[in-house]
Amino acid sequence: MGDDGGAAANLTPAATGHDERVGANPAGGAWWHDDGRHTLDTRPVGRVLEDRATTRADHPALVWGSGGALESLTYASLFERALGLAARLARLVGRAPVAVAASASVDWVVLEYAAALAGTPLVPVNPALTDEEIDHILRASGAAAVLADLTYRGAPLLARLPGAHPLARWRDLPGRAPLPAVSADDPFLVQFTSGTTGRPKGAVLSHRAAYNCARLSFTAMGGRDDDIWLNVMPMHHVGGSVSVALAVLSAGATLVVVPAFEPGDVLDLLARARATVIGTVPTMQLAMLEHPRFATTDLSALRIVQTGGSVVPTALIRRAEAAFGAVIVNAYGQSESPNAIQTSPDDDDRTKAETIGRPNPRRDARIVRDDGSTAAFGEPGELWMRSPLVMDAYVGVPPDVAAQTLGPDGWLRTGDVCAMDDRGTVTVLGRVRDVIIRGGENIYPAEVEGVLMRHAGISDIAVVAVADARWGEVPVACYRPAPGAAVDPADLERFGREHLASFKVPRRWVAMPALPLTASGKVKKHELRAMLRSVD
Repeated sequence: MGDDGGAAANLTPAATGHDERVGANPAGGAWWHDDGRHTLDTRPVGRVLEDRATTRADHPALVWGSGGALESLTYASLFERALGLAARLARLVGRAPVAVAASASVDWVVLEYAAALAGTPLVPVNPALTDEEIDHILRASGAAAVLADLTYRGAPLLARLPGAHPLARWRDLPGRAPLPAVSADDPFLVQFTSGTTGRPKGAVLSHRAAYNCARLSFTAMGGRDDDIWLNVMPMHHVGGSVSVALAVLSAGATLVVVPAFEPGDVLDLLARARATVIGTVPTMQLAMLEHPRFATTDLSALRIVQTGGSVVPTALIRRAEAAFGAVIVNAYGQSESPNAIQTSPDDDDRTKAETIGRPNPRRDARIVRDDGSTAAFGEPGELWMRSPLVMDAYVGVPPDVAAQTLGPDGWLRTGDVCAMDDRGTVTVLGRVRDVIIRGGENIYPAEVEGVLMRHAGISDIAVVAVADARWGEVPVACYRPAPGAAVDPADLERFGREHLASFKVPRRWVAMPALPLTASGKVKKHELRAMLRSVD
């Protein structure tokens, strides 16, 4: 079977009963309709790895730093290791889910592919979570076993997980064993959301969805089989396990494994490995740009910097593209729908700097008003998506709650406020629950943050709502000053009034050494709101 083997689910207008297209919608609505030209690869992930072990047998699949040297594992060797672990997993749990709580490592990647070969859904667990949070994930997912590191960030980890197996002990398992038939429609990953509000929900991604999300995204950004992608995204997040690992697999390229993000170490490894691609979130970009060794690091091999994970300020996009000397690809996705929208390397500067681009292939997208109708071009509304590449379901969530996100009509309600122009280009304005309503005027935090990030004294910023007796809500800015900067709030307010309507300018300015972040680099705005309430 070829890379694009098998029939694809049809999302053409005739099949869905709609003929709305961006630029051709008679109602003028903000509706991007996929043209159905791109077929889906119907191989399960384990089959793709097996094919790579034949067609790219001696090509480095994984590279990692070891002291001052680099070590590597070929596709043939990676497949053999994954087969051995798959056989043991099959004996241990059958087809039940298996959880992994560990830092990014070669062992983590081998486990991901072993679970795919065994037909065992993988449940990534952030080791930084509390015991109560981890227990919720294990119970909700139905994980039959847990594999874990002995320690995490210097603290015991395995000892916190009764009955867990040490991941490293399963490293080299020789031999093959009969494995079950695995379909592309089988569950591949149970990815729990970041939990920025409420308890995390487990999004079930099939082999078909996870692999094709990554494959189509990497193709669209110009990925090649000779690329070397250095991964700094956590493997317990779709940014690492899907968007990076499976993208690399799709091209038979090379993945550079990094156990944790430390800007100096990452810069050194970028140069030593001659990495051509790196995926980051804005906080990571800032940490590298501000590192004292950035200016002397050889980044001449780097050609693509993928960014996303949160709203990326315009000023940072432009600064990073100039400093890294590479093309910026701004990507948007969720646990429920990875790699959904992104800019193209060929996009103009404004599109790359101010938008998240257009939907990737096999995605319908529309901007929806509160009453369920399609918004006009340029009008803010909630982004909805419909695709064979979104999650199949939530686990551990009542059906009525799950239906609020993925309805019976197949539309995934993202919870993000966006606008779409007549080219299908999407701009993120913020989360639905983050919109600030001041005296009847809507304020979109992403817009305000993007403007204020242009101030030389600010490295990072988040704008949130606080209650106000007169206006209902007013915006407050929590910011991290730029290194060495002496920032006067009065100067920030003057800057805001020069570039924003007066009602959008924050009424308070709170300097912080760091903003609270999820593992995927998103600001925990609910924590900021709680902190601000506690000091009022």
